[in-house]
Amino acid sequence: MIKIFFKKILFLSLALSVVLASEQQVSKKMGSNANGERYKGSYKNGKKHGHGTWIHPDGDSYKGKFIANLKRGYGKYIFQNGEEYLGHYKRDVQHGLGQYTYNNGEIFKGEYKNNVRDGQGFLVFKGDTIKSGIWKKNKFTKKIKLKNVTRYIKMTYPKYKKSKFEPILSVETKLTLPENNKTLETNETAELTIRITNTGEGKAQGIETFIEKKNLAEGLLINNPEIIRSLNPGESKTIKATIFASDMMISQQVSLSTVITEYFGYDAPLNKNLTLNTKSLTSPDLVLTKIKINDQSNKNGLIEPAEIIEATIFISNKGQQVAKDVNIDVLYGDYVFNTGKSSFKLGDIKQNQKKKIEFSFFAMSEAEKQLPISFEIKESRSKFDQIIPSGLGLNSLSNNPN
Repeated sequence: MIKIFFKKILFLSLALSVVLASEQQVSKKMGSNANGERYKGSYKNGKKHGHGTWIHPDGDSYKGKFIANLKRGYGKYIFQNGEEYLGHYKRDVQHGLGQYTYNNGEIFKGEYKNNVRDGQGFLVFKGDTIKSGIWKKNKFTKKIKLKNVTRYIKMTYPKYKKSKFEPILSVETKLTLPENNKTLETNETAELTIRITNTGEGKAQGIETFIEKKNLAEGLLINNPEIIRSLNPGESKTIKATIFASDMMISQQVSLSTVITEYFGYDAPLNKNLTLNTKSLTSPDLVLTKIKINDQSNKNGLIEPAEIIEATIFISNKGQQVAKDVNIDVLYGDYVFNTGKSSFKLGDIKQNQKKKIEFSFFAMSEAEKQLPISFEIKESRSKFDQIIPSGLGLNSLSNNPN
């Protein structure tokens, strides 16, 4: 009976080992897909994981590191036309410090974001530097001395040394909306606070944070935080990302995920998705709702030549968005003269809110019957600036422009 019992225990242990091996296998083997792609390297849970070589039937090849089927870390990609990229990848795209060799002999060394040159770098041809400075979305935008560029690259992308022990990263997130609202509205900014803790025995290095939108969320602009250079065992660091709702945003519920990657692949487990409700608001629409005049001489309600007029106008915001930092200047044309204040700072104007300004003037008989008086309205965003005629006339009752 004892022998039978131990045989059963041995059989169950072997079976459990087989199951675990099938779920978390890391092995070296050659594989091929139905489309002709080939891969030789490490696998884990049936996916490319670790170092390996991938070859596409068109001629492209990659040799480097993979995480869960995605190029991640340092690698070398050779294109079928002979050009090659040697550098870092994040989630299957060229991202970080890289070097690209072109067919014409040019070599670019510098920063990449989402497969294009973006950041500081320099371009070399036949051993001579022909450009050094800043690239933005693959276009050279600003010249910087080579020594300053190389110093920046050295400081920004240090050479990390792998720790003897493994770090273990955990993540806590908190999303804060303006005025503790539950919905992010157009032209508002939310703040995502991310606390990263290393509970392992080794030092984590080169920690990058990416905020990813799980569904189509056009117009929602996310500023990813800076790289954390190192995080010692037992240490925590807090970083923040901003989420801005531009005018292009639509009303919907957005699902966000926080992806934390580490230079040597000790990435944090995916956090629970965050949900964010957004509300698209119409643009501010500033209009003049009423003009009142006080003619000082005979109070007959007419604007007569050489008569000093005290006027009051009311401005209202008919749009849904807040009109921010509103300023108004009263503009006068020929034969109309200002006798008081002509510039006014109104600050923010909310939807359906009214604000008033008071000004004074007089007009000569030579002035046009439709008096050349207008109001120049400026908002913090120049696209909302406008000039509105007053609608006031000489020898006539005041008009309400709206």
